[in-house]
Amino acid sequence: MRMIKLFSLAKGFFVLFIVAAFLTAFHQWTYSNVPLFTQYLMKTLLAVPGIAPGNVSVGEVNLPRFLIAFFEQGDEVMGIIIRIAVSLMVLQAFRFSLRFFEMWLKGSLQEQLAEKMRVRLYGHIQDLNYEFHNKSDSGDLIQRCTTDIETTTGFLTGRMLDVVHLVSTLFFGAYQLIYINQTMVWVSLAIVPFVAVSSTVYFVKIEKIFESIEETESKMMTVVQENLSGARVVRAFANEVYEIEKMETKNSEYRDALKRANKIVAIYWGIMDFIGITQYLVIIAIGVYGVRNGTMDASGIVASLALIGMLIWPVRGLGRIINDFTKALVASDRINHILDQPSEYDHDGTLTPEVKGDIEFKDVSFKFSDTEEHLLKQVTFKIRAGQTVAIIGRTGSGKSTIINLLLRMYDYQSGDILIDGISLKDIQKKHIRQQIGVVLQDPFLYSKTVFENIAIAQKNVEKDRVFLAAETAALEKDIKTFKQGYDTLVGEKGTTLSGGQKQRVAIARVLVADKPILIFDDALSAVDTKTDMMIREALLNKTYQHTTIIITHRITTAKEADQIIVIDQGKIAEIGTHEELAHKEGLYKKLWDIQGKLEKEFQSILKAGETDASR
Repeated sequence: MRMIKLFSLAKGFFVLFIVAAFLTAFHQWTYSNVPLFTQYLMKTLLAVPGIAPGNVSVGEVNLPRFLIAFFEQGDEVMGIIIRIAVSLMVLQAFRFSLRFFEMWLKGSLQEQLAEKMRVRLYGHIQDLNYEFHNKSDSGDLIQRCTTDIETTTGFLTGRMLDVVHLVSTLFFGAYQLIYINQTMVWVSLAIVPFVAVSSTVYFVKIEKIFESIEETESKMMTVVQENLSGARVVRAFANEVYEIEKMETKNSEYRDALKRANKIVAIYWGIMDFIGITQYLVIIAIGVYGVRNGTMDASGIVASLALIGMLIWPVRGLGRIINDFTKALVASDRINHILDQPSEYDHDGTLTPEVKGDIEFKDVSFKFSDTEEHLLKQVTFKIRAGQTVAIIGRTGSGKSTIINLLLRMYDYQSGDILIDGISLKDIQKKHIRQQIGVVLQDPFLYSKTVFENIAIAQKNVEKDRVFLAAETAALEKDIKTFKQGYDTLVGEKGTTLSGGQKQRVAIARVLVADKPILIFDDALSAVDTKTDMMIREALLNKTYQHTTIIITHRITTAKEADQIIVIDQGKIAEIGTHEELAHKEGLYKKLWDIQGKLEKEFQSILKAGETDASR
């Protein structure tokens, strides 16, 4: 079953593989004829005086008959030698040309297969659900898309053709050698049963070690990826020594796993080399004995020694094939493990309605797959199109989960969510996500310019719209301080920008996309209260018409919303406006009593500053 799944990865490349296999086999047939030219030449030179060289029997040298006829066109030895030399040069030129095309085809086959597999695996990873990505290590997924694919395609296109090379070499080598001395053939092939048994034992031993190597390499890659991604955090805590020690530990585990594999490989190859050399010695002894008994001549020995290499060394190379087969089997298992994961689009809606922004949760309950306790419990509320709604609650109360359900990152177990009166589960996932703009607390920025990061959702957007979005997100003044303005590169993940600047770039990006539903998931946490107020006021203008959901811990951000939803321990605790909830006993009033005083102090300081400035 594992082998079938391994070979199924090469689906669609069968014809190219057959052509490459034919060229490989045909090349070995042409090579098996090369020693026979030497054999014929020596027979000609060693011919008994008085007998014309052309009388050398065709049956004694297993060359094609048309070549023998060409060699024997004249009786002069020099003429025969020249014709043999010219024919050999033509054959070698043909072989080299054939070999070039064979290797080019093999390389092309490997790269095409690798490209297809890489795109297929990467595309499937994109289609896996949110829960899978939360539980997966980035370094491990990167390794599967790179190293594992290279290992698998290298075997399918390289080592599988080596199997064809091995079989065809053995067949044509034995076929040519049997015309010279049958005993040599059986001595050469006597190693095959031993190699088969020892290779089986070797495969069992080495497979477990290669699985360990893949796991330790994956863990090491994860450490590297995490360290590079969190370089600022590492430096902020002066944690470089700890990270280096962690890397050394994982690297040592990887080194030890490789050493164990290399030890077994060295033993196996050492035994195979010893047996191969021993065979050569035995065959030379047989050749000498044959000459002394008159059953062979010197030309037969010379040709047989060249042909013996076609029988001994390919069998020795079986260990390399098994070695790479084991690696490919482990690597393909890791690839197929991802491909066997169900796509989140296996269960998808079919509708693509025009979304205006009416949202209704009706007794929605949700729990994660690894727990029996519901995180959300019969959540019910309504949001009218164009409304601005704030969701407030303690950490872990389920605020972000509501957004993830709305985006269909997760599917709820009971109840229903309606978008403009249509069940969310009946709407295509990609369609609903295209209608919702999300700004996260820690937004992801690409290693591009500020302008490109803002316009990334709308490639052909007008510059004025990007400038307006940046102004609305209170980012315009910051951009003007940059030397290159909108053409400033933000660095990987936006490392050259502050937390507040990154959040405002993300806000501008969503505004440019102009979605009917806009979600701020604690997206104003890194900006000061004044900037927060400026952004919220700008969002109230008529340029952007959308339903806005704001998840926040800051009451000052929530108080201007048309409706405030307070969630506590997975349930709706309160719903109302700021004025209603601020005078009603509950969680909101407690938060307002604390944060409201701070806002009043801030407003008084702000007014005092404006007064001083006017003077």
